[in-house]
Amino acid sequence: MLRAAAGVLSLPPTLAHEGAHWLVARAQTDDAALAVEVTGGQAAADLSAIENSVGRFLAYLAPTILGSLLLAVWMYADLSFEGLWLVPKYVIEFSIAAIAMPSPADVRGAFGIQDAQNGDSNDDTDNHNGGDG
Repeated sequence: MLRAAAGVLSLPPTLAHEGAHWLVARAQTDDAALAVEVTGGQAAADLSAIENSVGRFLAYLAPTILGSLLLAVWMYADLSFEGLWLVPKYVIEFSIAAIAMPSPADVRGAFGIQDAQNGDSNDDTDNHNGGDG
């Protein structure tokens, strides 16, 4: 029950994160895909069709770049919150940080060392590196 609740609560930032990947990739190729599984608590964007190294770098790190810009604007705005208004402030900051946090698969993909980009399978049997994330 607790795991299901955590999966549902983490869905909005996860969907925003994967959606940012997909939007940047979609601008470069029609083969970009986005999959969301609510019951399993997973979301993934398939960006393996991007051949341009700069485009791939931007697509894999799009949530990090976007989230960093949003956090900079949020901090620069210098909004003052007091009392109970601190709770929504911290929730917004945590949500933006959760969207911006790159996964190890995002970093590997940005530098072109994802299994899918190397033509390997996504399972853990061939190269023992844990698949592509």
